[in-house]
Amino acid sequence: MRVLEVIPIARGIGTETLSYFSLNDVPEGAVVRVPLRKKIVPALVVASSPAAEKKSELRRSAFALKRVERLPFSPFVRPEFVETARVVADRYAGFTGAVLGSLVPAIFFEKADGLAPSAHAEHAEAAEKFAVQSADEDRFARYRSIIREEFAKGRSVFLLAPSAERAAVCHELLSKGIEKYSFLLHGTISKKNLLGSAKRILAETHPLLLVGTGAYLSLPRGDIGCIIAENESARGYRTMTRPYADIRHFAEIFAERIGAKMVFGDSLLRIETIERVRRGEIVEVAPLQFRPTAGKEIEIADLREKPDPAGGKKAPFRILSPNAENIIEKNIKNGGHIFLFAARRGLAPVTVCGDCGTIVECASCGAHVVLHESRAGNFFLCHRCGARRDARETCKTCGSWKLNTLGIGTALVEKTVKERYPDANVFRLDADAAKTSARIKETVEAFSAAPSAILVGTEMALPYLAARGVDDTIATLDAYFAIPDFRIDERVMHIMLSLRSISRGVCIIETRDAARGVFTAACSGSLVDFVKDEIADRQALSYPPFSTIIKISASGSKTAVARSVTEIETMIAPHTLDIFPALLPHGKDEHAVIGIMKIPQEKWPDERLLAALRALPSSISVTVDPESLL
Repeated sequence: MRVLEVIPIARGIGTETLSYFSLNDVPEGAVVRVPLRKKIVPALVVASSPAAEKKSELRRSAFALKRVERLPFSPFVRPEFVETARVVADRYAGFTGAVLGSLVPAIFFEKADGLAPSAHAEHAEAAEKFAVQSADEDRFARYRSIIREEFAKGRSVFLLAPSAERAAVCHELLSKGIEKYSFLLHGTISKKNLLGSAKRILAETHPLLLVGTGAYLSLPRGDIGCIIAENESARGYRTMTRPYADIRHFAEIFAERIGAKMVFGDSLLRIETIERVRRGEIVEVAPLQFRPTAGKEIEIADLREKPDPAGGKKAPFRILSPNAENIIEKNIKNGGHIFLFAARRGLAPVTVCGDCGTIVECASCGAHVVLHESRAGNFFLCHRCGARRDARETCKTCGSWKLNTLGIGTALVEKTVKERYPDANVFRLDADAAKTSARIKETVEAFSAAPSAILVGTEMALPYLAARGVDDTIATLDAYFAIPDFRIDERVMHIMLSLRSISRGVCIIETRDAARGVFTAACSGSLVDFVKDEIADRQALSYPPFSTIIKISASGSKTAVARSVTEIETMIAPHTLDIFPALLPHGKDEHAVIGIMKIPQEKWPDERLLAALRALPSSISVTVDPESLL
């Protein structure tokens, strides 16, 4: 009999490894099925010992070992992949099994016996790290050169993309001429086709180009010579479940473990990556380009209300500025295509009482509700919990009927455009209008095929327009600056660069804050000063890349939250937290707080603090280097 130490591939386990017994010996790296909490889950074998050697430990144990549920599959996850998962789990205060569960498709565990590792000879070289910052055309030309060089050495290339849409665009641009040796891998492909592709990838002896999302780095092909993280600034590189690991970081550590090159590429790299280039941790393939060349130059339109020369009063609020109307009319006349970008969906992102200033909130979870329109009449919708109610109501605080809407949503822009231009073909693309990838593609194709077409959309439309382009773009971005995120100016800059790259004509940003630094930088033609200012601000405030931020969230009744905060502070001592109220509590009657901790980069992970964070109850959320602080 053998005692197996396994890593359970499941979330919320709260431990790194568990022990089971087997009548047969099982090799390390094999995948078995084990009973756990009334379920059968996959588990990775990391050690196997004769039961006789564990006799004294087994006698002292307070519980009996359970038997593995079925015979093991053949090992298919590379040891370097598992080791990387361990390192990343430490970095993001999670467990190895949770990382593996996020980064290995479930179908691979189910069919692991049919996914034998490739027989290619593995290579070991000093892992080099490179950066490419330039417009898409130049950047992809460099990617093609890298692919040719690696193929000539008999090595494969994995191009990592933040989303299925971006992966499809990259595959289309890079696979020409090598279609036989290139594969596209992402979660919207059927399980049958994914398994077929995986088996062909592992059986093929020729070097391959693999283009996919992070989960497919798990395929055990032994000849990967280079990993490219394309569009590395994208927010889609974080896993959706705990421990919310950064896939870019995983790819970098994995490349080190297998002796592969690591390339970070984008039109504007993350501030953290640019700082690493400055420090010499990452090498420039060519001097980083800080002067955008793709598309037309960005124009900033100042929408601040000005007095009416005739009456001395402020001009009435307009959804579309006169300049925007002129551009739209020109496109309609010429049968062109224009993209109108809005930061939020719905008619208006916020509704407030004009008498007492109370913001209209969700009755279920307390979040701000968004005004929407339907045939039955306007309604309030909570974008957090989905609660919906009729908009015909008075202020809950003072009873006033004077409820005013603030901000511009996609539905309001769509409504205005349809009324103003009845002959135009108007489409809307946001999470309300298109809930599936198929519906999004259908909308974009219909927009591209229609003459005199107007597409109103949010950020989700940008990846789908990247390969098609539009004649002109007009955007309102002011709503983003209400988001409590120290990276928000960087995010807005990336959106503007994306809008510029898809526009064959004008790219206009309409704002009531035209003097804001991110807008003046976008118009200047050079991003050097913008990047310098961002780095200086972060260094002064000790934000990444000059520290590691740990965010701890707790919610519940006021008494329960106070008790949780005391427990957290006791467990993490001598470290301290800065406590803030959460902007969006989890329920109407709940209280929620957030604790922020800044750790010097060189001192994380700290073993004692890491153990304390892992020991916190599952009801308390821990996020390392979060996208948003509050």
